[in-house]
Amino acid sequence: MLNDTLPKYFDPRKYAAQEVALEGRLPLSVFPELSAALASNEGDALIHLNFRVDEDRRYIATGSITATVQVECQRCLEAAPVDLEVDLCVCFVYDEDHAKNIPSDYDPVVMTDGEVVLANMVEQELLLALPIVAYHEESGCNPVALKYASSTDDAPDDENKPNPFSILAELKAKKN
Repeated sequence: MLNDTLPKYFDPRKYAAQEVALEGRLPLSVFPELSAALASNEGDALIHLNFRVDEDRRYIATGSITATVQVECQRCLEAAPVDLEVDLCVCFVYDEDHAKNIPSDYDPVVMTDGEVVLANMVEQELLLALPIVAYHEESGCNPVALKYASSTDDAPDDENKPNPFSILAELKAKKN
């Protein structure tokens, strides 16, 4: 069931004990760090989380976050859409020391006073999912940008360039 009113804070211990399933949308505009990295903060992030307590009594959430974001194309410097899909498997811990003791299968999320700010957790996951460099497909870029971004020389192939050492060859020929 899709819920547009996701909680601002949640208690992972309570949600895990009750095996809560959380699903809803958050607008990209509520993520200040992510918005700074994007060309546009229009759109939503779709969140799906299933909470449980694992066999070692850890508070776990699995699920996914999906969003289509607009990033700056490094070829034409215009907005390019990128689909972000994050599969989550997180373990909620009390502090950094507890985070060192969880299995590598889980990503640690530190609880503050037993609660987690949902938007902060989602924002960090989306930031990690952003590509380092983004491009349009070549057909989607500005044609002028494609001309200058090509990997070939700007000079035509059929043009004969003079050899800069030809003068030395002439001098050597005159000397002999």
